[in-house]
Amino acid sequence: MISYDQALALIAKEAEPLCPKAIAPTEALGRVLAKDVVAERSLPPFDNTAMDGFALCAEDSTNAPLDLPVVGSVAAGDAPDMGPQAGAVEIMTGAPMPGWCDCVVPVENVEVTRDDNGVPTRIAIKTPIAHGAHIRRAGADVQAGQELIKARAVITPQIIAVLTALGVPEVLVSPRPSIALIGTGAEVVRDPHAALAPGQIYDSNTPYLRAALKGAGFAAEAMPGAPDETADFLNAIKMAQGADIIISTGAVSMGRRDFVPEALAQLGARTVFHKVAIRPGKPILFARLPNGTYFFGLPGNPVSAAVGLEFFVMPLLDALMGRARRAVMTAPLGNDFTKKQGLTMFAKARLGAGKIEILGGQQSFRLAPLLAANGWAVLPADAGGMQAGDVVGFVPFERGAA
Repeated sequence: MISYDQALALIAKEAEPLCPKAIAPTEALGRVLAKDVVAERSLPPFDNTAMDGFALCAEDSTNAPLDLPVVGSVAAGDAPDMGPQAGAVEIMTGAPMPGWCDCVVPVENVEVTRDDNGVPTRIAIKTPIAHGAHIRRAGADVQAGQELIKARAVITPQIIAVLTALGVPEVLVSPRPSIALIGTGAEVVRDPHAALAPGQIYDSNTPYLRAALKGAGFAAEAMPGAPDETADFLNAIKMAQGADIIISTGAVSMGRRDFVPEALAQLGARTVFHKVAIRPGKPILFARLPNGTYFFGLPGNPVSAAVGLEFFVMPLLDALMGRARRAVMTAPLGNDFTKKQGLTMFAKARLGAGKIEILGGQQSFRLAPLLAANGWAVLPADAGGMQAGDVVGFVPFERGAA
């Protein structure tokens, strides 16, 4: 049986990043950049005015106070085409600067004479205007050729704003892996409207896995049925062909009805590991199918399945998308806790007021404590008795979308 760290190393070794694809920045929120973004143009792309006013040559205002004629008008979106003139140009915020003008005086800082149609004809300048006043220079924000965003960055609304302002039509991102779910067990009932027969239970694993994956930005398709023998399981695997990752729940331990290892052997799959020194979820299995599909066999107890998703499947998804593994927070324990030494434990916990409280009801079949929890305490394998104040890891339930 291997350690949790050894299992993570094996997952990382098996991970083969998926081929990037090009999508529009507006569709890329939460995706991972697969290639550095280098600006192909400057931002702003031209000198423009920061406010409404009058553009002029600063030298012409040296002898202020003085009057200047208004020789033209430029609005945002215009392309001014006028040679040097003695006078000022009415200009609106964001409009390009006439080539011979090198400053702007705000409209509220001048006295304006207008004709009968309200068009300005002259302005009275009270004081000299500084060279460059109220001008936004081309490239002041982004320079053409500038390396702007590094690969592996997760695309945020802020990144989308910059990309679209630069007119970037497409970015290369890591695709989201496709995922198929297989829930095993004759006792499992998927339809919540169906009455339970003796010995049956409602399926919570599949809805949980789908919801948790969706919250992380991944879509997962649940295969129909609940296979309880090798032949049916192999048929479910066949239906899931085409998925990048297949996740099954149940039937991975050592019981007579735990058929998943035998089914994988029949398929010619390569088992990377089976059983990890963790609690809950020790029987977890990770394999590669002959076509390269990644396969996780998670234990059937619901908390074990949840742990398997967060601490085994998600690291693979991170690696496939070329992004860094999720960082583990640390904080002191707020209460004493005893665990079995030699096993890394992922405990239902609540982080609040800077301390981690490990909750009661740590058995892997008990779901209700998750309602009070907001994450997992990560308790190291070499620890047994732990005391309040000991610093341990903490992984919140909430995570960003991919």
